Amino acid sequence: MNIIDFLKKAKRGPQVILPKDAALIISETGINQNWKVVDAGSGSGFLSMILGNLGCKIYTYEIREDFYKIAKENIKNSGLKNIKIFNKDITKGIIQKKVDLVTLDMKGPENVIKHAYSALKPKGFLAIYSMHIEQVQDVLKELIKYQFDTKVMENIQREWQTVPGFTRPKTQLAHTGFIIIARKRN
Repeated sequence: MNIIDFLKKAKRGPQVILPKDAALIISETGINQNWKVVDAGSGSGFLSMILGNLGCKIYTYEIREDFYKIAKENIKNSGLKNIKIFNKDITKGIIQKKVDLVTLDMKGPENVIKHAYSALKPKGFLAIYSMHIEQVQDVLKELIKYQFDTKVMENIQREWQTVPGFTRPKTQLAHTGFIIIARKRN
């Protein structure tokens, strides 16, 4: 089954990173099947499964046991064998080293940046998803301490409804969140 078809049927717990936002992370980092990725704030496991579908090795952390159970079941049902999930608090540290990408979709991502810096290989990427600009500001303050090269984006996508004789934008919320892409210098 196609991963997008699977995600439409997968169980959801917390809000998920949508495929459009995952695609932005993929295109900005250049991730490929040879990469090692740490994903934190597994939630329902959607980002891990989208990235894992590319063939790379995923290590995902979820502190909440209820979300961990949802993500673990979704990952199992996806058939992807390259994702390992941990019911651990990533703010206490990252086990994996020399990783290519760390993704954070969680409360307080600024508390993980020091661990991400240590886990990333030179020129590795950090991608942070945040719903609120205040959280982006807190993250940027921390990223400056570690001299990451940083880009902040809002990925707005608008679908159009088409009915014979009437074509217009669909009425919907356009903002899903901000994505910070930071790259370790060396």
